[in-house]
Amino acid sequence: MESTETFVRGAGRASLAGGVLGLASLVGVLGGEIALGMDGFAGSGLSIAAGWAGFVASGLLAVGLLGMAVRHAGDLSAAGRIAHLVLGLATAMTVGAASTMALVVPTLADHAPELIEDPPAAIPPTFIFSGLVMGVCGLIVMTGLRRAGVMSRGVGWFLGFGSVVAILPLPSRFFLLAFAVGVVALVPSGRDSALVGSAAIDHEGLDPAGARVG
Repeated sequence: MESTETFVRGAGRASLAGGVLGLASLVGVLGGEIALGMDGFAGSGLSIAAGWAGFVASGLLAVGLLGMAVRHAGDLSAAGRIAHLVLGLATAMTVGAASTMALVVPTLADHAPELIEDPPAAIPPTFIFSGLVMGVCGLIVMTGLRRAGVMSRGVGWFLGFGSVVAILPLPSRFFLLAFAVGVVALVPSGRDSALVGSAAIDHEGLDPAGARVG
């Protein structure tokens, strides 16, 4: 039990780190394109750094989703579990697409710049499709956890908003979802809190009303 909790909390922290890197990547891309222009940014060191930040961020989000799955393994319905699985698969697609942005696009900028003059030509279709799937599945998972009563309204809104932002046509648009997944993984569910309270009562020798027994 303790090792599982350690893994879940570690996964949550990893996802939060992914959110930070994803935000840095987004700011780097937007700022670089404004400051250097599309052509100047594509082959710059800032472009390479932003691409790698987005690549690592997507991988850390995948780790966070594993932690969230362990935390709420028994809280979701069958539909919710399927949505969580598809969310993980879509994130894996995003990792693959982000690796292309990090590894392939800078090379194209040096050897075949005409291929990246039109931005959509340099963006893998899986990157666009996976964002849509991530957003929809994230909303389904959020709804399932709210209905199960194991997620507060504030955390639920955060996860839902992060899922919507993941649909937008932005670089590293999953950064807010990574933050939300990290919070969900780190915050004990209502079920976990009840188990902790029950264990504390047993340890102290109290009945549920608070009277000492024995």
